[in-house]
Parts: sequence; C-alpha cells; structure tokens
Amino acid sequence: MKFRLGSNSGQQIPPLEQSLQDIQASLAQQQELWAELLAQDPAAFAQLEPQIHLAFQQLADRCAASLLAHAAAGPACADAAEKK
Repeated sequence: MKFRLGSNSGQQIPPLEQSLQDIQASLAQQQELWAELLAQDPAAFAQLEPQIHLAFQQLADRCAASLLAHAAAGPACADAAEKK
C-alpha cells in the first residue's frame, strides 16, 4: 500500500527514518527564517506566531502519516487486512 501527502498524486511518503530527517531539516530551515524575520522586525512576532503553530501542525501531520505508512507495511496490518 502506498501513502501520499495531500492527494493520490501527492508526494509519496518516504520511509520512516527519511521522513523524520526531512521533518527535522524543514524545521531547522523554518526556525532560521523565523529568527531572521524577528531580528529584522521584533513586532512581526504577532503575525509570525500563528505561522509557527501552523508549521508545527503540518510537521505533526507529516510525522503521523509517516508512522501510519510504516505501520501499514508491517505484518500486523497485513494480517488484519487478510481477516477482512
């Protein structure tokens, strides 16, 4: 079974370890951009905070999808599918 992000034509979810590395790299990149923005304009925090929450929600969704894809590849999921 293949899992994709967003839709049937979306990006295929990478293996668990790669997905976690991608999430970590994405977070590091975003954190750097947020820090630069705040260094230039500390008053931007009010606009930035909701963006930070949204970014973490999206990263959590990617993590959950990766864990689901990983679990679906295991024997417990295959056994459950055979029983239906």
